[in-house]
Amino acid sequence: RLIFDQFPFTQQIQIACDNAKGGSARLAEVEAPKFEDAEKTVPELKARIDKTIEFLKTIKPEQITGKESIKITLPYFAGKYFTGFEYATEYLLPNFYFHVVTAYSILRKNGVDVGKSDYIGGLPLKDL
Repeated sequence: RLIFDQFPFTQQIQIACDNAKGGSARLAEVEAPKFEDAEKTVPELKARIDKTIEFLKTIKPEQITGKESIKITLPYFAGKYFTGFEYATEYLLPNFYFHVVTAYSILRKNGVDVGKSDYIGGLPLKDL
């Protein structure tokens, strides 16, 4: 059993970024950039997040649309695969949010003044 919730804050951020870039790349069937996992400071983690976002901007919707049935394999599930739809909905998104929430919880546990609005961000509410 893998115990991801015991990883330190830096590793939670690294894994969340890896999920975002790796998952998008797998679904688009392109190569994801490799990051060194050497971040030790908040500015370095922010830079990693920025690099991840820059890569995500290179993935176009049409590269992922229609990929529900492709086979997605991961090295730690040897001999197994997900369909693209299963990968996105049952593994990728839950795993990404798990690591984001765990990082958020670590911050709160250590006295950082973050709240629900910091996690959720702005909502796209519209007038009736």
